Amino acid sequence: MLPATYQEFKNKIARVVPEDRLVTNPLKILAYGTDASFYRLLPKIIVQAHNESEVVSVLQEAAALQLPVTFRAGGTSLAGQAITDSILVVCSHNWKQYQVLDQKGERVRFQPGIVGTKANIILKPYGRKIGPDPASIGSALIGGIAANNASGMCCGNRQDTYRTIADIRIVLQDGTILDTSDPYSRKAFAKNRPDLLQEIIDLKNTINSDEVLKERIIRKYKIKNTTGYSINALVDFEDPIDIIKHLMIGSEGTLAFISDITYQTVVDIKYKSCAMLIFNTIEDACRVVPLLKESFVAAVELLDRDSIRSVETHPMAPAYFKTLPESACVLLVECQTEKEADLAVNQQKVRDAIVEIPTSHPFEFVRSDKDIKQYAFNWEARKGLLPTVGGLRKTGTTCIIEDVAVPVENLAAACIGMKAIFKKYGYHDATLFGHAMAGNLHMVFSQDFSEASEVKRYADMMDELADLIADKFEGSLKAEHGTGRNMAPFVLQEWGEAAYNIMMRIKQIFDPNNLLNPGVIINHDPKIHLENLKPLPASNEIVDKCMECGFCESSCVAEGLTLSPRQRIVVGREITRLQETGEDPQRLEQFKKDAQYTVDETCATDGLCGLACPVGIDTGLYVKDLRKQLASDKEKKIADKFADHMGATTAGMRVALNIVGGVQSIIGDKIMGGIAGGLRKLSGDAIPQWNPYTPKGGQKIKQDIVNAGQERKVVYFASCINRGMGKDKGYDKKDLNLVQLTEKLLTKAGFTIIYPKNINSHCCGMPFSSKGLVEEGNKLSDNLEADLMTASENGKWPIVYDMSSCYYTSLHHFKSDILKVYDPIQFMLEFVMPQLQVKHKQAIATVFPVCSAKKIGMVDNLVKLSGMCAEEVKLIETNCCGFAGDRGFTFPELNAHGQRHLKEQIPSSCTEGYSTNRPCEIGMSEYSEINFKSIFYLIDEVTA
Repeated sequence: MLPATYQEFKNKIARVVPEDRLVTNPLKILAYGTDASFYRLLPKIIVQAHNESEVVSVLQEAAALQLPVTFRAGGTSLAGQAITDSILVVCSHNWKQYQVLDQKGERVRFQPGIVGTKANIILKPYGRKIGPDPASIGSALIGGIAANNASGMCCGNRQDTYRTIADIRIVLQDGTILDTSDPYSRKAFAKNRPDLLQEIIDLKNTINSDEVLKERIIRKYKIKNTTGYSINALVDFEDPIDIIKHLMIGSEGTLAFISDITYQTVVDIKYKSCAMLIFNTIEDACRVVPLLKESFVAAVELLDRDSIRSVETHPMAPAYFKTLPESACVLLVECQTEKEADLAVNQQKVRDAIVEIPTSHPFEFVRSDKDIKQYAFNWEARKGLLPTVGGLRKTGTTCIIEDVAVPVENLAAACIGMKAIFKKYGYHDATLFGHAMAGNLHMVFSQDFSEASEVKRYADMMDELADLIADKFEGSLKAEHGTGRNMAPFVLQEWGEAAYNIMMRIKQIFDPNNLLNPGVIINHDPKIHLENLKPLPASNEIVDKCMECGFCESSCVAEGLTLSPRQRIVVGREITRLQETGEDPQRLEQFKKDAQYTVDETCATDGLCGLACPVGIDTGLYVKDLRKQLASDKEKKIADKFADHMGATTAGMRVALNIVGGVQSIIGDKIMGGIAGGLRKLSGDAIPQWNPYTPKGGQKIKQDIVNAGQERKVVYFASCINRGMGKDKGYDKKDLNLVQLTEKLLTKAGFTIIYPKNINSHCCGMPFSSKGLVEEGNKLSDNLEADLMTASENGKWPIVYDMSSCYYTSLHHFKSDILKVYDPIQFMLEFVMPQLQVKHKQAIATVFPVCSAKKIGMVDNLVKLSGMCAEEVKLIETNCCGFAGDRGFTFPELNAHGQRHLKEQIPSSCTEGYSTNRPCEIGMSEYSEINFKSIFYLIDEVTA
């Protein structure tokens, strides 16, 4: 039950925001209300706002009832600035609009829900990008990047949001809107809020009259600094509206809501190279940093020995990483130039600069365009350090990151001092890494908050750290991660009373009733950083290392429909906690009930989250494990019968699909859809969802060998899906079923085709294992492997699959390492296309890389294969299509959600699209309104 005041708020705001976007369900409150920090507060209500007018209404109704409001974008913030126990307004979905404002892409306006990498994809054709480049750019949203003034590897404090903002549109606490790009809005604001503008002028005058304070502000912002408000705006600008514009950057939602922001973009330097420089000591590494001038290096990243240890087992890591001494330190140095010839010049300047401080190992620069994998590893090793180091922590402990900056000349002393503090307080797993050229250091360590003594240890360490950085080195206690809750008690210590009073006046001017994200940045409780600590109980060893960073969310097809991978893990941990404590049986049972749909049934288990997670956590495997635990004996017995009679199962599928297809051809799509939808509704959704691209039945394979007598031979595993499913309404009448077409292509390429024994009864096992029926899936996989071994003459002949997902399943389940198993993309590229002649390329080919193709690194090969068949290749950017095997039939809302941005990506000239997975093609055809089919059809067409 909502408290009465919050119920009143909900009733009022429901006139503006639909009920389904006003979240009060306890499971979703927990899931949506969790961010990447080590704090937890549970909102009373979550409002999923979709536009500015809804935000205005929320602020006005909340103000009338004196209820605090906190804004959330991606929730990747680390300092507790995106959590609340009041009203949480989530502004991520439906905040994806953008506008490039000039032909050269020098200015671009973004709404707050755009992912940082998406912003750079938008700007790539112009050769530009946004200035900020945080390690979380693949998951952090523009709103959070601006609100926290996040910087990153190469941007330093020259290209962060504060210095690259062109304009901003904000909503103040009372609902007043200011758009600094609009002269009329500026004029109206000056007319309606002269009091606020005068307050800003008075603040500026206060600083100007205090030379000591003014000098301190200027000096402290020569290094990275996000502690407190951006009071440098009061020094850097004269116009009060320009001052307001810059005060919003780094304000963490405590002064206003950012509706959109216009960036002055920066050049995306074309030629890039990097090298890992290994030094014997951290002192040597820090001595080198001032010698590496910004004129010839773009970034210098410091990684201490413990940081390197966290990545030394990576396949791309040099072998000598494991033998480095404990005192070793690495500098990752990046050179960027517009002219290719200048790259080598700058690399030599690096060598010359450090000649008197030699490295312990020889180093070479690797280029982003030529040494792609090694270059990517070097930066992956640095960008993924926070979650990677966090993944090594003891289960049940929290991963904590602190972020400081000192003048570069104090970098070595600061490193030594911090390491001494870690040793003193027993933080033996603490690592140091960061942006050395900016004097910016991150330290990551694990912390157990389950005992009072451990909390005190953390508190004492933080006090001593603040003394070292703020007092001894006059540095920044927060350089780029925002003040939040965990550094709010130390703002006064770092800045001193005069500056802190300015900050309190800023808060009072914009938020006089302290309703916008209260407790963040300005907080008078000296112990607030020790309160509301997040529990992280062991839940399942597959996901126990998750630190809830949120890197996975932008890869999840269900995010925004039900839960993301991070949120599934959060829910699982809470269920475990409630089971262990027994504190609230009713809440536990409700969580279990709600989790069936939100955690289990709408998870595509595609595993793309594992690619995005620096620790490699595949939440799909976690959900499959949950399904295994929940599978009943009855379900297992039924599955076992199906597995033992796959031939009959596939035959039954063909009969059923032919009946449905025959009815469809007689009565048409509209009537068929109405009847099928009605039957599904009457059955309580037990009958699968029909869609217009549901195929007719396939054909049984009737011979074991095709095109006998050829020198080249191939074993063809035709998947049970493609044996059971034939063509749909989008295919031409002349088109063959995929199995027949594959035979045609392989024959044309000069292969004898061998089918494994009992081909019509085989299955890779995926339809079973994906539902948690592991034993049944393994049995099918083992049977298939045995017959493929025989058919291939113990690995003599290659084996081609016609679906990427089946190939991926076998790749990870087969026990033998002598079978030469090929994904359809790779086999066509390496063995078939060289034997065929492309006679008439298509103008453009639209292709979709399915999840399994992405997981095995086959996207580039798909583009290459498509490029052989078309002058231009359009790659669909959708993560997972959401069909997820059979979920497109049983939970069609997942497919609809996954394809919501599909149609806008299809070029107007395209009438067909291509992929390598039949179920995905069915769903994509429905939502794109063009026909998707196997890329084999494209190959056949251009080589006919």
